[in-house]
Amino acid sequence: MGKSHGAGLMDTMVVLVILGLTLAIVAPNLGRVRQTVDLRRLGRQVATDAMLCRMAALTSSRRVGLIFAREADRLFYCMVEDRDLDGVSRRDYVAGVDKPVSPRRWVAFLSGSAQLGVPDWGVPDPSGRGTLAPDDGLRLGDAAIMSFSPQAHATPSTVYFHDGRERMVAVRVAGRDGRIRVLEWQRGWLRWHDLKGY
Repeated sequence: MGKSHGAGLMDTMVVLVILGLTLAIVAPNLGRVRQTVDLRRLGRQVATDAMLCRMAALTSSRRVGLIFAREADRLFYCMVEDRDLDGVSRRDYVAGVDKPVSPRRWVAFLSGSAQLGVPDWGVPDPSGRGTLAPDDGLRLGDAAIMSFSPQAHATPSTVYFHDGRERMVAVRVAGRDGRIRVLEWQRGWLRWHDLKGY
């Protein structure tokens, strides 16, 4: 009876050691997987909200846009509708003329590890023309607004997010037809790929 009790304890110890080693190997990879999933989810959410802006512009006969801004150094965006028929503008948004028609979406809430911007990684331009210059990641014109018109046109724009290590997503809007795409890139890739599932 004593031998079987000792053997059971020894078996349990071996299993615990194996589980501990497995966890030590897998845990760092789980963090990376979560960062990748969060980054992709962020890209899909921004694209979905851009699509909602496009639909709102078509149905309301007003310009509607996603305004990107910071409050207390935290990045957010929200959907804003043009109320004075001169287009969505940051000045009118700040003055309360152009009204938000959605709650603020806090980027840190959507993806705690994602950062806005183009890092100095030699990232290829999604259009195929050279590499992107490092910048703040908002290529939306001077007002930092992704705007859609009732005629289905849009501000040609791209928003870039990265994980700080190796992976990026971009939400791109074509100006002529307002088409919205989500692209993904990681170090070592020669070009961007359409994010599957969007």
